[in-house]
Amino acid sequence: MKRLIAWSVLFAMLAGLTVLPWLMLDDAPAIEPPAEFRRTDLVWVKSLFQKHDPRGQTPDVIHSIQLDEADLNRLLNYAVELRQINGIAAELTPGLATLTATLAVPSNPFGRYLNFTAEMADVPGGIRIQSLQLGSLPVPGMLADGLARLAHRWLRRDETYASLADAFSQVNFDENLATLDYRWHPKLLTQLERKSAELLIAPEDQARMLAYAEKLDALLKPHARGSTVPLVSVIAPLFAHAQESRGDVAEENRAALTALAAYLSGISLPRLLEGGSQSIRRAPRVLLSLHGRRDFAEHFVISAAITVNGGSRLANAIGLIKEEEDATKGSGFSFTDLAANHAGVKLGERATGDAAAQVQQRLAIARSDADLLPDFRDLPEFMPQAEFDRRFGPVGSPRYLKVIDRIDARLAAHPLAQ
Repeated sequence: MKRLIAWSVLFAMLAGLTVLPWLMLDDAPAIEPPAEFRRTDLVWVKSLFQKHDPRGQTPDVIHSIQLDEADLNRLLNYAVELRQINGIAAELTPGLATLTATLAVPSNPFGRYLNFTAEMADVPGGIRIQSLQLGSLPVPGMLADGLARLAHRWLRRDETYASLADAFSQVNFDENLATLDYRWHPKLLTQLERKSAELLIAPEDQARMLAYAEKLDALLKPHARGSTVPLVSVIAPLFAHAQESRGDVAEENRAALTALAAYLSGISLPRLLEGGSQSIRRAPRVLLSLHGRRDFAEHFVISAAITVNGGSRLANAIGLIKEEEDATKGSGFSFTDLAANHAGVKLGERATGDAAAQVQQRLAIARSDADLLPDFRDLPEFMPQAEFDRRFGPVGSPRYLKVIDRIDARLAAHPLAQ
């Protein structure tokens, strides 16, 4: 009898392992990815972050974020762009938010996608999961909410998670509207930055980045504080170091470009990844230039780093938005900066693609600015909005695209693209 029970339990477990994936996985996505990543969406995301930047807010005072359904989905689509989730969408009704998401799964016999739908109700002090559907498998709301609460209690052991959870005091859902009340604490932003790096960057990748940050610091140490040196004088030895490491070529390239971009952005990787400081910010001790311009070096390297970590569409969109902002309230629209952005994007694509080893070798032997970037200083720059509109029309017009085609043709002929 015991043997029969044991075999029955084993059979039930095997059946469950077969049936559950079949019920949970689907051949088609419930949510398609965004058809186009629009610049206007990124401008809105940026303005939202700037409006609610905790560094400019009074500590320990309750603030509110209100998002209608369209804006909430904009924010979710930004997450899709950053993390390559297949698709995600929310629907808001009084007291309830319905979240539907699709995740692509590795190849298997059961299906290509995990689709899930969760209904979440606002309750005093938080939210409650009312129902959960994984593919064709319904999960009782009580079970799903109970598991979520257990996970929440377990995660609160982490200081950063507990601080973040305590910062959010109330969520309310209404017809086409979500409201989030929050209270920021001064140290929370740095905690979140460090925890994000810990969760999103694998330990071996952190070690690589720290190694390149240390190498970069050693290369710049002989130079006087506040001086400016050519980018090529540090990028060549950095990538020569990458060759000597004999690690995964694409990953070494990604780490080197990320470390260089972090430095140019004023972020200390040791402070970010190792802690021990109240802030991760550190102004660059030595400035870097490309064709005699510091802004070219920044556009080129930071666009490359965004591409190797977040994707080329995001890097291109960020670069174009920066120039549009400059046209209206900054130094003016510059095709020169846009060209440096495009060059950085192409470098990032090739540095982590099939040409990774070839790019690494070319960067390691680079000796002049021209080895990194064509000289685009003959392109129009510093144009106020009125002048840009008069000469080239709106972004996407034939006259504008003609200049972009010229830029791309010169980049295609550059040795880094060969």
